[in-house]
Amino acid sequence: MGEVFLDAFLDTLKVLPFLLIMNFLIELLEYKSDGLNARGILKGGFAPLIGTGVGVVPQCGFSVVATELYAKRKIALGTLLAVYIATSDEALPIMLSSYAGVTKLLPVLIIKVCFALIVGYAAFAVEKLAAKNSRSKHEDAQTCTQYATTKIETHEHAQEREAEHAHGNDDAQEAENAHGHKHEHGEGRVHIHGCHRHDLCGEEYAEPDEHATRAQKAKFVWNRYLKHPLTHTATVILYILIVNIAFGITVYYVGERRLAEFIGATGYLQPVLAAAVGLIPNCAASVILTELYVVGGLNLGGAVAGLCVGAGIGYAVLVKQNRPVKNTLMIIAVMFVLSASLGVAITACGF
Repeated sequence: MGEVFLDAFLDTLKVLPFLLIMNFLIELLEYKSDGLNARGILKGGFAPLIGTGVGVVPQCGFSVVATELYAKRKIALGTLLAVYIATSDEALPIMLSSYAGVTKLLPVLIIKVCFALIVGYAAFAVEKLAAKNSRSKHEDAQTCTQYATTKIETHEHAQEREAEHAHGNDDAQEAENAHGHKHEHGEGRVHIHGCHRHDLCGEEYAEPDEHATRAQKAKFVWNRYLKHPLTHTATVILYILIVNIAFGITVYYVGERRLAEFIGATGYLQPVLAAAVGLIPNCAASVILTELYVVGGLNLGGAVAGLCVGAGIGYAVLVKQNRPVKNTLMIIAVMFVLSASLGVAITACGF
């Protein structure tokens, strides 16, 4: 049992540097520049390609970083899916450690990369189309609103002219003065009851002015650029550690052998079962799938399904950080359905 806690601690420790550096960079770039809003890098056409390349690196920390960025809506859905599908976690090191694994590595790697690019750019195109339609509907709504407002104002002006003609210039002048007085007070109320951002954000996060003391500026830098990212990192890391321990204990009592027998079901059901195991947010899933594939207990379709859907601890962070919940469930469902379908197709082709 002690090995479970040690493995969970070491797995969590691997993610810590990536998460800490990423949170510091986000905090710095978000308030000092528009770096994270550069569409050509994080939301541009090359983003899914970059996500795929990063995901291939055998390190689950990248899936966590991508999840954090998506939860903050700094990257698009297509990029996140590309990272998830390309992520190999412990698969590549295990395959490279034996001759049998090396011979089986290339097909899995090629399929994962191609599938990540296809899904990533498909989601990217769908998002672009949805955003374009949304803007079109918004512009149409604004046009209709402006037309209706103009029509109402024209009708009101016609009524005022009729009233002015009926009651004389003096009465019309008094009505206009009263209207102007009312409008002036209305505008005054709007300006008086304005909203202040510093009150909403808290004094400790308020940008110091030019008259602030050195101590006030140092306090702002600590709160904004150090305290906030450190606190956020500690919260996420603690959550990851708890998840790793929970799933480590589950695997310990269930047993890797039973889990391998469960995955090793024959026929078209094998990729579906492998994909279900791949959803486990722990590196143990990729280890079991890879070892089973190397020794011949899992066919290519099952290995591809399980390793494509597997994103390491990324799913655990997605559940905790991403909102709304239905968006999180949609992402997990899409990953499972696409990966399992690909695995079934490969199995049907005799692989």
